[in-house]
Amino acid sequence: MSPLTLFIIFIIAVTFITARYTLNKLKEPVKTSKEAVLKQTNYVDYWKNAETTNGRLAMMGLLALVVNYGLFGWIIPGFF
Repeated sequence: MSPLTLFIIFIIAVTFITARYTLNKLKEPVKTSKEAVLKQTNYVDYWKNAETTNGRLAMMGLLALVVNYGLFGWIIPGFF
């Protein structure tokens, strides 16, 4: 087995684990309290949650690209 194949398997495994964790976290409601809203600390928590979710969704997109490349040989149909 070539090193490139092992690297692709590693990337797929990490992406799959991250995607599964993300989907489980997205099912849980975001916890907010009235005191946090009054103190405006919720604003910081919102952006932290947004950036975390954005990173996880990016990993899911990477998984889609790797799987598409592995199955069909190209990332975008019509391009190499």
